[in-house]
Amino acid sequence: MPLRKAKGDMYEFITHIWNPVKGRCGYDCSYCYMKKMERFPHIANINRSEPYLDEKELRANLGTGNYIFVCSGCDLFHPDVPTEWIRNVWVYAHKHYPGNKYLWHTKNPSRVSELYGCFRDNDMLCVTIESDLESDASKAPSYWERFAAIAMWKKPWMLTIEPVMDFDLFGFAANIGMNMPVQVNIGADSGRNNLPEPSAEKLNALIDWLEPRTKVHLKENLRRLLPEHGLYEKAGAK
Repeated sequence: MPLRKAKGDMYEFITHIWNPVKGRCGYDCSYCYMKKMERFPHIANINRSEPYLDEKELRANLGTGNYIFVCSGCDLFHPDVPTEWIRNVWVYAHKHYPGNKYLWHTKNPSRVSELYGCFRDNDMLCVTIESDLESDASKAPSYWERFAAIAMWKKPWMLTIEPVMDFDLFGFAANIGMNMPVQVNIGADSGRNNLPEPSAEKLNALIDWLEPRTKVHLKENLRRLLPEHGLYEKAGAK
């Protein structure tokens, strides 16, 4: 089974996606693109109520030299996903295809600590934190729980702020600064879900604070909130 190539508004540095665990994500984020795609029969079938391990994906050819987003359609580290499945996915990737880079993306970094000693140089933990203000847009752990878990993480990590929601500039910057990620990805709400969004001035202020301290990657969908920014040109975004 071949890998799916990344496309659309995926991270530009990701080459492929691999979804060995499927099913509806229990975080039930109001802005989830997978929920909106349930009008398509094959997505509706995948997004059934319970998560499941797709055994045929553990026979997939992951190739070599790829940068693979693992479980782009759900959160592999959600409490409903059995630890055995996570280990099966981890072992398959590293035992059979060690020549790839792997992006392990989650809103539940406290659970990734179970794999702390297993993380290799070709692994990158990426944590989504959309804001430092409380919100009912998701059932994921609160922003402060995510930041607290990251404070215990002493390996390189990546932060994704997408969909970026309104935030307290000084508080958000302080929380990020306590354990600076190697890269910060910022993206907007592509689905226009009527989320509270920051002003362009506030976004620019956060980016200006981040840029001397870490690599900042602006996703193409952020142009709706920041039509022009020098970082787009630096990254070669089209």
